[in-house]
Amino acid sequence: MMAVSVYPAAHAGMAFSKVRAAMDVILHVGAHLSGVSTLASYLNRNRRSLQARGLAVWTTEHTRKGLFDGVTLRSGLHGVERRRARGAGRVQLRSAMLERDKVKDLMVLEPDMLGSMENNLAAERLYPAAGERVARVVHAFGGRVKRVIIGIRALEDYWGGALAHGLRWGRDLPDEAKLERLVTQPRSWRKVVLDLACAAPDAEILVIPYERLGARPEVVLGYAVSGRFEAPTNFRLNGLAQVPKLPELREILRDRGESPDALPNGMGRWHPFDAFKVDILREIYVEDLAWLRAGADGLAYLIEDSAPERAGSASRFG
Repeated sequence: MMAVSVYPAAHAGMAFSKVRAAMDVILHVGAHLSGVSTLASYLNRNRRSLQARGLAVWTTEHTRKGLFDGVTLRSGLHGVERRRARGAGRVQLRSAMLERDKVKDLMVLEPDMLGSMENNLAAERLYPAAGERVARVVHAFGGRVKRVIIGIRALEDYWGGALAHGLRWGRDLPDEAKLERLVTQPRSWRKVVLDLACAAPDAEILVIPYERLGARPEVVLGYAVSGRFEAPTNFRLNGLAQVPKLPELREILRDRGESPDALPNGMGRWHPFDAFKVDILREIYVEDLAWLRAGADGLAYLIEDSAPERAGSASRFG
């Protein structure tokens, strides 16, 4: 994996002093389980209205049809340089077409830019290749990226949701040793944000906690476009992708010939971590939020409320 130190940190205000391309790009890089499905549904539902305001939108409906193929491949693979070049060429061509159509901003929402939840579970690390992957995407847009947005979530909820999805994908139930390794793994959201700051040194970085704005996509969009226009309010929360709950997980185990008694009773979400592990994960998250609230060393902005002057703290993590 490319070392973080390869990319110099941005000087405060640099993102606004550079001469920009005709169209600015806003990258929403995820993370998974931080409200990205809600935001994607909102953007898709309001696509025409946003286009009329000069904002083009690429969600996974666009990005997972080969648009980014090869762009985020790790180094050392056979033919990787050629595939990266072809991927960057596709992105540059599509960007030039939007500029020709006088598009002011392009918002790209693709949580796999950071990496996948499945890879996180396999590596037992929180997006270990985020820096190199996002740097490749930023490079592909050729100087157009002005803002990078990342959603974060309490670590016990993130890893619990990832483990639930892992069961759906065919992974084994985690044993105590696995849960312990997830609690003690060295990466937190702070380190992911530091990776982003290095990968996109000329961009402004916004960090949005799920606990505050995960269900407020119109507010997230408002910050994404710096309030350039009033965000549409046409949105419904029902029918969105959710973390599989206990009844579904027990059925998955039955279908695999395993005992559903390995999971607790109940109809809600699965909480695999005991109280002691939850306390540790919560303390890490509180420390990350404290660092962000203190200014994140000038590298990122924490967005916690619907208006900057009223930015507050999430009730669970004040």
